[in-house]
Amino acid sequence: MTKLIIHIGMPKTGSSSIQETLFAKGGISEFIYADLGVVNHGGVITSYFSRDPYSWHGHKAVGRSRNEVDIFNKKVGKSLEAMKARCGYQILSGEDIYEHIDEHSLFRIRDYFSGSFEEIEVVGYVRSPASFMASAFIQFLKNHGQARLDMNKLWPKYRAKFEKFDRVFGRERVTLRPFSSEAMVDGDVVQDFCHFLGEPIAQADIRRVNESLSLEAAASLFVYNREGPCYETYPGQPVDNNRLMDILAEFGSQRLRFSDSLVNPIIEKHQSDLEWVEKRLGEPLRDHEAGEAGVIESEQDLLDIASKNARELEVFVRERISESTPTPLQIANLMEKLRVAITGRASNGVKPAPCEEATFFSPEQLELLSRHDTGPAVALRELALAFDRSGRRTEACNCIQAALKLRPDAKGLHSLKQRLCGN
Repeated sequence: MTKLIIHIGMPKTGSSSIQETLFAKGGISEFIYADLGVVNHGGVITSYFSRDPYSWHGHKAVGRSRNEVDIFNKKVGKSLEAMKARCGYQILSGEDIYEHIDEHSLFRIRDYFSGSFEEIEVVGYVRSPASFMASAFIQFLKNHGQARLDMNKLWPKYRAKFEKFDRVFGRERVTLRPFSSEAMVDGDVVQDFCHFLGEPIAQADIRRVNESLSLEAAASLFVYNREGPCYETYPGQPVDNNRLMDILAEFGSQRLRFSDSLVNPIIEKHQSDLEWVEKRLGEPLRDHEAGEAGVIESEQDLLDIASKNARELEVFVRERISESTPTPLQIANLMEKLRVAITGRASNGVKPAPCEEATFFSPEQLELLSRHDTGPAVALRELALAFDRSGRRTEACNCIQAALKLRPDAKGLHSLKQRLCGN
């Protein structure tokens, strides 16, 4: 018997702790954690099986060229072939499989592995709406420069994300479990997943990864994204950003929560989607929040909290700087930051501008749009991508729908519409 378990998240359900634990141990019970050279398999799987690997956010974040993406995928292909040759009992784990792979690519994954594994099962954890939206907002702050509070963008889209796995792998092969302390073994997602695989894990072997930020840190980062300077994409940017977030995770202590006045209208708008996932789980999926500390009702609340904690942030930053000897370049950067803090302008006289003002279109898009032979459907497509990148999903969806009216035969536009509009 050979068996492949594909753990798909969903995002913000302790996936990093599962991955770090199983990567360190090499697996659990009879299952081997697939050796693809990375802890989180989601990115390499998405890149390799996607119909458009060049658009994967991981490649864009580090500025890989098309040729570099091709080289990347060739290496992934060799690792996957070695994995298939080993067969046995193995685990793949990655939230990107849930988040960024469409149904067509899932069929490719199923067909690719079915020749080597007699059984393929999918496992996912489902988080309740309000807690997911708070965590998703923090994730957008951390990784996508979020500078607006758009609650519509934060809805989990349960059915659109999960039902495709039922259709591809068969509902009997897809296990969904609620991400709640009451439902999980020992109230712990790592322990719960290991029990699913057939063997408990010692607490000492569990590697905890806290990917969240406090309310104070999230508010400060929101102000940074909204008012700070825009930095261009460069190789190594994700690593640098992760280092910054690791340090920022030490700042503050309160937990971010959205008020009922923000959350309830979104739940009502998506009531049928919530009912679908509850029926799929076989039990209610509700939030059980207590207390009013950290409740956010508007963008102004985030600005006010950041302002209220500015002195604490200043002390925090000063302490971190004092822990290491700065290089001459870092000293120069500190002086530049002091100039901006005092005058509101950089040394070249330019006032720092928010990212979404400075880079609404990428340099590649500007070049494409400046060409005389760029048609209206292409222009609308690029406008949709720019809106999506700046977090304005409704406008992005409207633009891609308009492009499809002009070019209803364009398959690429249909797949982009599915990603941007969710249907």
